[in-house]
Amino acid sequence: MIAFAPLLDLLAEVPDPRRAQGQIYKLPYVLLFSILAIVTGGNSYRSIVTFIDVNCRKLNAAFGLHWRRAPAHTAICYILQGLDPAAIEPVFRRHAALLQAACVAPGQRSIALDGKTLRGSFDNFNDRPAAQVLSAFATDTALVLAHVGIAEKSNEIPAAQSLLAELRVAKDTVLTLDALHCQKNIRSRGEANLALIVPVKDNQPHLHERTQDLSNAAAPLDSAHAVTTAATATKAAPSAYSILPTHWPIPTGNPTSPRVEREVFTRDAKTGLLRRASETAFYISNTPIGANRAATAIRAHWAIETTSHYSHDVTMAKIARAADPTPAYSPACAASLSTSSRPTAPAPSARTATAPLSQASTAFSNSSSDSVEQPWGQPPPC
Repeated sequence: MIAFAPLLDLLAEVPDPRRAQGQIYKLPYVLLFSILAIVTGGNSYRSIVTFIDVNCRKLNAAFGLHWRRAPAHTAICYILQGLDPAAIEPVFRRHAALLQAACVAPGQRSIALDGKTLRGSFDNFNDRPAAQVLSAFATDTALVLAHVGIAEKSNEIPAAQSLLAELRVAKDTVLTLDALHCQKNIRSRGEANLALIVPVKDNQPHLHERTQDLSNAAAPLDSAHAVTTAATATKAAPSAYSILPTHWPIPTGNPTSPRVEREVFTRDAKTGLLRRASETAFYISNTPIGANRAATAIRAHWAIETTSHYSHDVTMAKIARAADPTPAYSPACAASLSTSSRPTAPAPSARTATAPLSQASTAFSNSSSDSVEQPWGQPPPC
């Protein structure tokens, strides 16, 4: 199948943990079919076998194979457990980069970086805390470009700097981060050539106070208006975006301060009525940026919450119930970096490194699924 040819070529570069005598089923197809099984609702090794058995004739016809039956679930378990995580991650990152290059429009690149604690990933028996993952989410194409685990005694800041250095993001990309990253060394290493937009909150009280004073004294360089409809409200919330000049010394560049004045409508759980509130948010950017571009990037940052993180929560809950006693690990690791997700709630779906699977997988199964973004690890015993 032509749509899967680039992914199969990349999967062929993954080292096969089996001996040559045991490679009856080619590794790229085993991995691809495992991903398809996860996309269509599978959450165990036996569900992968069931998917291949049920759709064996269709898979043979689509990919030119001659499989008589699916591999045993123990064989799939052995293959997935034997894979090298360090060899898998670059493959899916390259695939995500290919999809991103084919879909993105010039001058519209925007990436949101945010951390997520994986639901159900703790292990009380082994005294292991919940795993944390930092994801790079392309908001313009809804692709997860990469993710990296956050060390137990660390935080998102060094992980973000390392991830950006590895991704080699294009210079015209706008990068949005949480207030945690509003630090003095904001322009370091991999971030030096990017346009950063970081919210200013109480974690930097002096900077926050200076930004408020600037908002009251300086005339904006640019302004824009936008209307956003949230999934939790039935009324649109208008926002006004202003770009304020700053003269604060940083290592390089000419910083500006985007200001967002917005009306927020939230529904009261008790009365069912909408509450209206006005709020002003301040941001800091390391380079001059237009109001429209800043508005698009700031609004799009929430897409990582409503799509990627939402898929994490919904799918990891199912994986946690299926994988016992270590709920953080399951055969869903066959999806590696992440698989195409279709949340059942109002949130839109987050495409990832295996994004075309969401369309092609419907040819093999009519069941919908909540799939997973999950770091590689050792799956539970078969």
